[in-house]
Amino acid sequence: DAAARPRTLVELEDVSVGDRLHLTALRVAAGTRLLVTGDNGAGKTTLLRVLAGDLAPDTGTVTRHARVGYLPQELPARPTRRTLLATFAAGRPGFPDEYADELLALGLFRPEDLGVPVASLSVGQQRRLALARLVTRPADLLVLDEPTNHIALSLVEELEQALDAYPGAVVVVSHDRSFRSRFTGDVLELRAGRPQDAVPSYASGEAAARRT
Repeated sequence: DAAARPRTLVELEDVSVGDRLHLTALRVAAGTRLLVTGDNGAGKTTLLRVLAGDLAPDTGTVTRHARVGYLPQELPARPTRRTLLATFAAGRPGFPDEYADELLALGLFRPEDLGVPVASLSVGQQRRLALARLVTRPADLLVLDEPTNHIALSLVEELEQALDAYPGAVVVVSHDRSFRSRFTGDVLELRAGRPQDAVPSYASGEAAARRT
């Protein structure tokens, strides 16, 4: 039923990137929760970069009908002296203090962290800040590459809760066994840049997944 079909957010057709990724078709729809798995070098990060618009494919087309938030596996250096709270609130109306409760409600930071300059934050804290900005911004799709990297085990549950509460679609790569075991959604396995198994509801053509 076309009327009941979820809205398409990103669609890939005949996409290839060197010998790293080969997809006949992949459709990510509203409400998608997709975990991408595979061995090192299977094409997981390449797929996420293509979905997010961070990497153009060598062949094929990528059509985006949505706002996409992207967390790369490694964040660029942030030498700014702006505080954690000011960075979280950047680009939003009003004063940074107005967003303190929203940030603290995610459970990723303590009140005493809010005034710390971003340049003084640990890698894990900077990653949590990037995640906090993503889950509280008006994106339709989050594309997350190893979101639990550099994050203390005690905070992974808070991250999972923030993602569960996020109303948009999520495509994620993670080697974290605990995170993967608790993930609810579809799983797309890549081998040598190609998907395996059968076609799920969010995809078409060659793309394949299994329900967790």
